[in-house]
Amino acid sequence: MKSKIILSVIAIAAILMIAYILSGGGQTLNKIPVEKPAIWEVNKSAKPELPEFAQKTGRVAEAYIFAVQNQDKVMYLACYCGCSGMQHSDKLLSHKSLKDCYIKPDGSYEPHASECKLCNDITLEARDMLMTGYSLKDVRKKIDDEYSGRGVGTNTSLPP
Repeated sequence: MKSKIILSVIAIAAILMIAYILSGGGQTLNKIPVEKPAIWEVNKSAKPELPEFAQKTGRVAEAYIFAVQNQDKVMYLACYCGCSGMQHSDKLLSHKSLKDCYIKPDGSYEPHASECKLCNDITLEARDMLMTGYSLKDVRKKIDDEYSGRGVGTNTSLPP
């Protein structure tokens, strides 16, 4: 019984360490080359240049980087912060997916997610799930199940 618990703890620790390394954790660990298994479909292209507002905290920057590098995925994730009809300064937001919280239709950066913890929570949870092998459809279902009670969601298409 004790050996099963110890093996489980070691397995969980190994998975968390791999996720930490692949998500850009610690400067020392970033220098270790790690190959991703083919099942992980998360894009890891060169880190984009972010505007100042998208670097408000490390967590915000991580979310922007993931969203920019994985637009083809976040476009199928709903956001539940109410941004589908939220007033920001003098304009009405009409977001259709989580992608719109980070990227405007013209391709420039949307500042909304830099101030929205819920957008970042959804984005980083989706990133972590995708990195551990969940399909985009499974991620969408889990996000919808977990966050739909927190606010009005965007009218987002389901993944193919």
